[in-house]
Amino acid sequence: MDKDELLERYEALGEDDDFLAAKPLFEGEIQRRVRSEAGLRGPDAALLLRQYGYLLNCHGRITIRRALEQYQRSIDLGPDDDQVHHMWIGAKASLDEAADAITRYRERVAASPGNARELRFLAHAYLAAKDFAAAEGVIDTGLAIAPDDVMLIGDRGEVKAHRGDPAGALADWRRAHELDPEDFGAVYSSAFLLEREGRLAEAAEAWHHIVDSATERGWKLTAAWPRRELQRVVGMLERGKDPGG
Repeated sequence: MDKDELLERYEALGEDDDFLAAKPLFEGEIQRRVRSEAGLRGPDAALLLRQYGYLLNCHGRITIRRALEQYQRSIDLGPDDDQVHHMWIGAKASLDEAADAITRYRERVAASPGNARELRFLAHAYLAAKDFAAAEGVIDTGLAIAPDDVMLIGDRGEVKAHRGDPAGALADWRRAHELDPEDFGAVYSSAFLLEREGRLAEAAEAWHHIVDSATERGWKLTAAWPRRELQRVVGMLERGKDPGG
């Protein structure tokens, strides 16, 4: 079979063998055209790249569905693990299926009214669906029950950031990190928001904090990506100071 037939089969059947056979054929054809005199140009090349991209897209979606199966097995075996619920919600959202997560956690909230943990999951599902108004209502309900709930305070910061209240968002994330200094999610959120606001020096400080804390704990791999982000932001600062930048 040629690469296009393999792609069609993979889209329809999701068999790994078809993906593994198609991928090198697409990559080989792309490299052949790159090295050719004509180069990777024109409508045929555009179609080739589109089809290769679609192959990878199919592979990603199929892989995420397999991840969802494993997350569900983990939930069934260890229902007290909060993180796997958040991972399940995130994976559903990446497939444009956040509505399924909302339905699941609305039912769980209805079965356990007043349970801050279930409200936390539901708020996360609404945020994943970009339904910030619904998320805000759930967060407010949860914080009335558990005023110092770190996750709900952090999620309230997400709502405020979306609504154009950076000061409020940063205050919530600062409070969340104060309540749980081992959780750096709020610091990451702060770094990204500060950069979007053009407050690069403060963004660099946030990345510094993440890198220094990870390094102190001996978490070399954890520090690797934040260090690159720190270098990128510092580079932006330096170019801003350079009249020729």
